[in-house]
Amino acid sequence: MSLRLLRNATVLLPTGLQDGTDVRLDGGVIDRTGSGLPSGGAAVQDATGLIVAPGFIDVHVHGAAGAMCEQAEPAGLERISATLARFGVTGFVATVATLPRDTLHAAVGAIGALVGSEPGARILGIHLEGPYLSPWRAGAQVGRWMRTPSIEEFDSLLDAAGGRIRLMTVAPELEGALPFVAAVRDRDVTVALGHTNATQEEMMLGVEAGATHVTHLFNAMGALHHREPGGVGVALTTDTLSVELICDGHHLAPRTVDLVWRCKPADKVVLVSDAVGALGMPDGDYEMFGVRCTIADGAVRLQDNGRLAGSCSSLDRAVRNLRRWLPDVPLARILRAASSAPAAVIGETDAGEIVEGRSADLVLLDSDLNVVETIVHGATVWKR
Repeated sequence: MSLRLLRNATVLLPTGLQDGTDVRLDGGVIDRTGSGLPSGGAAVQDATGLIVAPGFIDVHVHGAAGAMCEQAEPAGLERISATLARFGVTGFVATVATLPRDTLHAAVGAIGALVGSEPGARILGIHLEGPYLSPWRAGAQVGRWMRTPSIEEFDSLLDAAGGRIRLMTVAPELEGALPFVAAVRDRDVTVALGHTNATQEEMMLGVEAGATHVTHLFNAMGALHHREPGGVGVALTTDTLSVELICDGHHLAPRTVDLVWRCKPADKVVLVSDAVGALGMPDGDYEMFGVRCTIADGAVRLQDNGRLAGSCSSLDRAVRNLRRWLPDVPLARILRAASSAPAAVIGETDAGEIVEGRSADLVLLDSDLNVVETIVHGATVWKR
């Protein structure tokens, strides 16, 4: 196996950012970290002035470069993988919105079949953002395709995906949702609560049934009220829940993001892109989720009502936005929100941290947090 040594970088280790540190890679694995490591025949790369961080992990991304995970097209999934690598993403959970039954089965089957042959970012699993959601909080999804939870349908999807479903978003107030949540957790799949009109009580019942995550907090859910905290209040005050934030400058105000960072434990804030096929595409009119959308001014909106329809932003931009919005938050914590925190959501133990023996999935950043290089399994898949 080939040896590679990244020399004299600022490295994000589990203990924090460490200056003057080397990272040695043995094939696709992190071999050692430390200062002044012997090259031992490794190809040496001077990383002076760069930050070496765990590769970004996006647990909520629908598409990029004009392709959508929902389309079940291998060539499109390959474009998504390659495009995400440009933005420092080394692993992603391919997210599929609400679809009719047969179309949904085809999508998860196509995603599962591509695992292992991705040209860029690795597919770490599948996120089903539906179909068991509240049509009252459909967001940009198609409400008429939403349905009550069915463990029989879920098991069929799990089989079609080759067991690769790792995250499932459910509205806890739906009929049958609570036993469904418990059954999905019994299958070692993380359950998120989202696209929901749940009351505080309904949300807490979902947590008690086994949900541990909240999909794009504040978006597509009831607003916080001082007498009925609802889903937002429960998410902010329940330490066991991790929460997703879309920090593209359109979905959430910076002060709202600040509120979340003040409320949540350090490892429970997860940056996501919620990007759709608009990521990497020029402004214009497109069709996504079966509806007409417009990309303009850094946002994707439905043509008929102007509602946001996912994002056209990337995870590295979310990191830079957070650094700008919250300058007092340690950089290490911001970077972990895009790496180790999302890895923990799906129970991923082979990525998300720079630790000996883990997969060599890394992102190299300059001082302005722009991506310089993306490394997956020890191999460069994108370089500036």
